[in-house]
Amino acid sequence: MNNLAVRAITAIIGVAIIISGIVFSSWTFALVMLTIALLTLREFYGLARKGGTKPYEVWGLVFSIALFGLLFLNYQDQLENDTFWMLPALFSTVFLYPLIRHGQGHAINCLALSILGIFYITLPFCLSIPIAFVSGEFQYELILGVLFAQWANDTGAYFAGKAFGKTKLFEKVSPKKTWEGSVGGLLLAVGVSLTFCYFFGTMSYLEWTGLAIVISLFGSLGDLVESAFKRALAIKDSGSTIPGHGGFLDRFDGLILALPFATTYIHFVI
Repeated sequence: MNNLAVRAITAIIGVAIIISGIVFSSWTFALVMLTIALLTLREFYGLARKGGTKPYEVWGLVFSIALFGLLFLNYQDQLENDTFWMLPALFSTVFLYPLIRHGQGHAINCLALSILGIFYITLPFCLSIPIAFVSGEFQYELILGVLFAQWANDTGAYFAGKAFGKTKLFEKVSPKKTWEGSVGGLLLAVGVSLTFCYFFGTMSYLEWTGLAIVISLFGSLGDLVESAFKRALAIKDSGSTIPGHGGFLDRFDGLILALPFATTYIHFVI
């Protein structure tokens, strides 16, 4: 079976699981997004280890679960706001790790990359929650629209780049990405977003188009950011968890940067 067939089969199975989880209930939505966030964070810490640094992975995963869980429960109206005050203390425990793991790597680098993982990966995935609850109660349409626009951007960029790609986008970071591929990704993302508007509404056609442009632009930049990390470490894929796609960080790198800007856009528009 060739690589394209493996990619397609894996994508279909993965997308089906994600869609089912998001649509079924708010709790399964949270479980899906948190699981992706944790697996992606683990791969980021794995990249750091390959670069010679030993981030505090247990702390990062525990803090991510606490942050995501508290935010979700707050939006579910099942949590008092005062409970959030446990987060500063939990966050500060990372500074105790150099004492526990004294002599196991450069403490400043370990701390920096441990915290960077939270800001780079966990926080963006947490922003999927205010998107899903933007109307005050859980609705899956918008978060699905964001995901589909990002997937469409990736798919359109891949095939348009294969067919028409000539002009390099950012050759020093990612030699295979082209302007033609980016345009193809944008057009497909807009088309998918307009389809969502037709079936679900939620926003106007113009607003859905704007969302697609935001996701396409910053999703493509997110892909380049991760490429820069891997290039610095001379690594092709962040992992091999997803057959034909590399790792979770490879698959969701665009979404990581797209989510903060999509969240801002949606909350200004709605």
